[in-house]
Amino acid sequence: MNYPLPDGYNYIMHTTIDLQQAAGTYDLFTGILGDCLVGSVMVRLPNIDVSDDGAITGISVQTDDVTPTTFITLVSGAVANLTPEKQLIGYSSAIIKVGKKIQLTIAGGPADVSTVCDVYAKVTSIDGGYLA
Repeated sequence: MNYPLPDGYNYIMHTTIDLQQAAGTYDLFTGILGDCLVGSVMVRLPNIDVSDDGAITGISVQTDDVTPTTFITLVSGAVANLTPEKQLIGYSSAIIKVGKKIQLTIAGGPADVSTVCDVYAKVTSIDGGYLA
């Protein structure tokens, strides 16, 4: 998509991310063309139990702003909560500016096995912007 969306246009953005990666922060979505409002983010784990893994201690989802908006905290994304098909949902409104990102942080280390999670964001276009 390389064209502006109408203001107030609501949509769901989807991506995936594997938790079997080194501890660090990974990009999920980036603001394109104009502003957009993100009202919630959900991470859905596959049918894999990560809660007993040795290295990973948790995940979080936040913006990359100087003062980030956190959608899913390390407390709600703690390893004990990373159970099969768990859905972690964070309700926190944030304006995503052009070039700004929503990111997932893996704390501690990688999951023991490939753990590809679905990530969804509920988005409203402002000034023609959208997430990619």
